[in-house]
Amino acid sequence: MRWTCCHTLARAGIFIFLLLAARPLYAGAPSLGAYRFDAIAGSAELVSSLREISGIAIDDDGRLFAHNDEEGTIYQLDPATGRVIKRFYPVEQRWYGRDRLVGDFEDIAVVDGYFFLVTSAGDLYRFEEGDDGREVPARKFETGLDERFDVEGLCFDPVEGELLLACKQWPSDLNLKDLLFGKKSQRKQKKPVYAFCLTTMRLLDNPRFVIDAQAVKKLSGRKGFKPSAIERHPQSGTFFVVSSSAEMIAEFSRSGVLLDWRNLSSSVHSQPEGIAFTRDGELFISDEGVMRGKLTRYQFNDQ
Repeated sequence: MRWTCCHTLARAGIFIFLLLAARPLYAGAPSLGAYRFDAIAGSAELVSSLREISGIAIDDDGRLFAHNDEEGTIYQLDPATGRVIKRFYPVEQRWYGRDRLVGDFEDIAVVDGYFFLVTSAGDLYRFEEGDDGREVPARKFETGLDERFDVEGLCFDPVEGELLLACKQWPSDLNLKDLLFGKKSQRKQKKPVYAFCLTTMRLLDNPRFVIDAQAVKKLSGRKGFKPSAIERHPQSGTFFVVSSSAEMIAEFSRSGVLLDWRNLSSSVHSQPEGIAFTRDGELFISDEGVMRGKLTRYQFNDQ
């Protein structure tokens, strides 16, 4: 593995050097305003097997990959037309043989040639790319998260060498006093984003940051913010989070501060479930559909 988590690098005394080297030109500056969501650059309907498209990811070569909600099948798509270029099948070794992955898959990430899939119950699978129609072995990693967290988003943070897992819920064991004084309702508004270290292949104990849905509501007027997908912007290093329930896209700092937001038109985005960027900042959003899923593309105008 070539990944090294930043807390490990700090102990080695080279964290500051790598952080400065990896820092984008406009690090930390909000970049959501560089997109015009009233001016679509392109859209494409997808094959019927991607009606329930979930996560999407773009690798270092600009290739776009997707998966659907209930199967671990990986599709490489033409970003312009949505045409399927190839599909391959991660499989898991069981006592009786090998099975193709089946589950409630929520998002995908591609890191240095490795693919990662996460389920809503927090199961994380790693595998390599396969040729068209081929099966590839997948390895499962326990994150310690479960269905109570309802994991929805997955992305890679190259600065820290970690995968980020965005959750819809943050369960906790509350006592009677907490329940009486409203702590349960307060907790329901918090959406944790956990970090999974690619050096140790373990989840860090505390969330990287926590999204406060109540704060999002106060600033944007949109209630019910729950993450559907998360991705790091390649230029600013901030995190974009799509919320299907709130029909919006929001930008957060590396510490989870809400920087900006935009409403998403329901006529364009019926059910946004995935988000990905090209290296130059072009934005893709995937939507589930009644008959077919859809890809929508937005240009990055940083002038």
